[in-house]
Formats: sequence, structure tokens, C-alpha cells
Amino acid sequence: MSTKSAPTPQRSGKYAGKAASTRQAERRKKLLSAGIKLIGREGYAATSIDAVCHEAGLTKRYFYESFTNSDQLLVEAYRTVTQEYLSTIMRATRPHLNDSRELVRAGLQQAFGFVKDNPDKARLIMIEAMSVRSQLGQMYGKSYNEFVELLVGFTKPFLPDSGCSDTLLAVMAKGAVGAIIHLCQGWIATGFKQPVDELVAGTELIFSGMGRELGILV
Repeated sequence: MSTKSAPTPQRSGKYAGKAASTRQAERRKKLLSAGIKLIGREGYAATSIDAVCHEAGLTKRYFYESFTNSDQLLVEAYRTVTQEYLSTIMRATRPHLNDSRELVRAGLQQAFGFVKDNPDKARLIMIEAMSVRSQLGQMYGKSYNEFVELLVGFTKPFLPDSGCSDTLLAVMAKGAVGAIIHLCQGWIATGFKQPVDELVAGTELIFSGMGRELGILV
């Protein structure tokens, strides 16, 4: 009796129903998440590639599939978290774009709330980033400018026709960003002991003073 051999499976680039590109993206996401956690918790200098791979449950082979070195992981971790931070502030303020007081309050509540709810991510972008600015390169300045531009964009619609120049407004926005970062750094360093409502209320006064100087009626 003749027998026929089973047909040879065709390579489709899939495993368990997932395309190779999908599996690679999932591995990269795991490594990035592990990097954010460890850099935020232990610091960049104390975070090795081996530790990131162990946290992600992957081998170094897969690390180098996604990142050239640990510096590239750091830059991507910082970029990812800062984008998430700014995006959450934008979502929180969207319902209040026509009310300056509620806009400020909602923005500050989210700015501080994100930090408390995500301590590892907050340490990465608020504290650790200060000591690794050389490794972050242009990404640090880019993210800082995006934060400043966000505040400028929030402010401009409320300015009177005789409002200040864009240059002066940008300087004030940088001061506001600096105040938020400094307050967050101190808050993280002291274990979030101060109630978030106090931080929001105090920072609101700073912003209100700036608003009055700009001629914004609240």
C-alpha cells in the first residue's frame, strides 16, 4: 500500500497566530516597560541590560533586536513617559478650554496626580533625567519645549488684545514649568507627604498672579 508524506508547512512568518513584526513589537514594549520601571526605581547608572532583560523575561538577543544600547533605551523611555505625561494633561484640560480657572486647576491636578500615581515614571522624567541629560541629548530640550509650548497654547486664547509678546509669554511659561518640576522633585524626594490638594492650591496662586499680570480675567 502506498503512502503519501504529509505536506510541508509553508513559512508564513507567523507563530501562534501572530506575525513576526507583531511579536517583535510586543517584545520591544516589554523591554521598554522594564526599562522605565528600573531606571525610575534604581537609576540609570544602576540599571544594566541584563537587569532589563530579566525584568522583561527576555534574552539579550531580543534586547539588541530593539535597541542598539542602553543609551537608546534611556532616550526612548524618557520620550515615551514625557509624551504620556503631556498627553494626560491635555486630555484632562480639554473640557475646560474656555474657562481659565478650571483649565489651570484641571491641568495642575493632572500634572501632580500623574506623578503620585506613577512614581517610577515620575522619578525618571523629573529626577533621573537631570543627571543623564548628556545621554538624553536633544530629547531633553525637545520635551521641555513641548511642555512650555503647551502652557503658551493654553494661555494665548485668554490674553487681551494688548497682550504681551510671544517671547515674554514663553519666558513666563518656562518659569511656570520650572515651578511645577521643582515642586514635583521635592514632593517625590519627601515621599509624597504633602497632600496633592495643597500643591494644586499653592501652584494655582502662582499661575493666578501670572494671569493678572498678563491681564487675564479669572
